[in-house]
Amino acid sequence: MNRFFALLLFIPLFTQAQFKITVSRTKDPVYFRGTLFDEKNYLAKDTVRGTLLTSKTPIKGGIYYLQFAPSKERIYFNIENNDQFALTFSGPAYLATAHSSDPKNEVFLNYQRLEKSFSVIDSLYQVEIARGRKFKFAEKAAFFQSKTAALVAFRKKALATLPPSSTLALYFKSLNTLDESVPSRTDYAARVRFFTKIPFSDGKLLFTPVYRSLLVEYLSYYPLQADSIRVGVEKAMSKIDCGAKSYPFLFDYFSSVMKNRNIVGNTEGYAWFLTKYGVGNACGAFTAAQKKAFKEEAEKLSALKSNAVAANIVLKDTAGATQDLHKFASENDYTLLMFYAPTCDHCQKEVPEIDSTTSVISRIMNLKIGRFAVCNEPGVSRAVWLDFISKYRVNTNVLHVDLPANSPLRSTYDAFSNPTFYLLNRKGEIVAKKISPTTLRKYFAGLQSARPNVP
Repeated sequence: MNRFFALLLFIPLFTQAQFKITVSRTKDPVYFRGTLFDEKNYLAKDTVRGTLLTSKTPIKGGIYYLQFAPSKERIYFNIENNDQFALTFSGPAYLATAHSSDPKNEVFLNYQRLEKSFSVIDSLYQVEIARGRKFKFAEKAAFFQSKTAALVAFRKKALATLPPSSTLALYFKSLNTLDESVPSRTDYAARVRFFTKIPFSDGKLLFTPVYRSLLVEYLSYYPLQADSIRVGVEKAMSKIDCGAKSYPFLFDYFSSVMKNRNIVGNTEGYAWFLTKYGVGNACGAFTAAQKKAFKEEAEKLSALKSNAVAANIVLKDTAGATQDLHKFASENDYTLLMFYAPTCDHCQKEVPEIDSTTSVISRIMNLKIGRFAVCNEPGVSRAVWLDFISKYRVNTNVLHVDLPANSPLRSTYDAFSNPTFYLLNRKGEIVAKKISPTTLRKYFAGLQSARPNVP
């Protein structure tokens, strides 16, 4: 039996406005959502129940969507101030039967139907990713070429009819900018061209699904080194008023970027970012308590000096014997210091990966690299700990020790997240901090290039 769903939106004349949604004869729960790029919940987030949804939460013009349960199908639409329009659906396939009394949203519905017609390509891509295939930027662009060409053509034609000031027009222009971009970390001119097309100054951009993607794409033009990424971050932050609504969201996003373990020199880069844009914010974006926390975190990171002797770790191993990090380091060319939790999902993936990477490096460069593995999960049972070691075969030149719950070493090494990896030399000095399998390979690749005769 067909069902009919009618939605009426009325947005009064305010920069931020309340809204009302009227619903007729639908059996499925319908959820109203905003598309703010980092999904922080200061926007209205409600469920349509019965015949009327009202919200006291102000919203801004932008791209929003309805999500239908249990299918989780989404219908996106554009709300601008002073908008009043209806969306109608019939039958269980909501997108296929959707119509709007608003011309720009009728265009948007047709766009979503075109996008959905290419879902098979999206599915094939996910299959390839699941198989472990790695796509370079150009390879990914080629994989989606037919879909991209069709969507770009639609958006260019639609832009001739859309109100230029609408969020939908901004969204389509931004999508075209993304689809015309194929990042290269050596093509500086392309990086500049892409950056100049990002409308950072338009506050509506934050309320579109594309904001994060634009930032990711832009930073993809930079080498994965903190000093390089820092240049991109500074350029992006310079376009944002330090008191603007978008500032805390950009701060959160770039914080996660700067401390990413795949970036060489991430601890120094993250400490710099916290100090300049967190502690140094003069526009009231953060409370005094938040600034204090940023300062304390930056100071902890700065205390972990490269080429300084690491704080010694003397703990009991799985057999109850006392083990000494400095002594162990002196017996190896290098030592990989690993903090992990046996029940941590990331650890179950990354610890075996970095262990395997270390074995390959040891063989290729004829080095003896030890592993000093610290169980960083207070209260975990010995059986679970031993099962992790056995299951993931972390047993090549490795010592496993257990870190007590009240140990100050957790703070000393800023090991409050798992896994956390450091690389030490024979003297026990930290030569690489907060690393990943990728940055570990980069470190030894740099050593090998400096010593071309090493077998």
